[in-house]
Amino acid sequence: MTGRLVAAAALAAVLGGAAAGAEVRRPSWAVVVFPSGAEFTVEIASDPAARAKGYMDRPSIGPKEGMLFVFERADRHGFWMKNCLVSLDLIWLDEALRVVDVARSLAPCPAEGECPETLPAAPARYVLEVAGGTVEKAGLRPGDRIAVLSERPFP
Repeated sequence: MTGRLVAAAALAAVLGGAAAGAEVRRPSWAVVVFPSGAEFTVEIASDPAARAKGYMDRPSIGPKEGMLFVFERADRHGFWMKNCLVSLDLIWLDEALRVVDVARSLAPCPAEGECPETLPAAPARYVLEVAGGTVEKAGLRPGDRIAVLSERPFP
């Protein structure tokens, strides 16, 4: 797991490099590894358009798939389930990829009516979305650290 933590730290530095003014082609996918050993192939949403779209209008999400949202800085980034068609677990992560909060099995918003925003209890730099029920199955909880393995970016 030590090698994976090194990879996670390297990914955090790479993803954060563009915010510091460096011209970096950010990776479009990664592999996320939970402390349980469960692995997920995830898309990376690192620009405003990709973050706004998220999993909207997708009819399904596989049990080993997800999306990692990358923000320029840590904050209480809120999410809603507008136009989502599937239940999702949301996992907020700090700079060190440590779980700071979890929202489990969020249901899609109704076509009509309110669509509440879900906010984390603490600031986070990254948010991971996976299929609803995944967090419970994996036993993931606040304080756990995940690993993110990424393709190498090119300058």
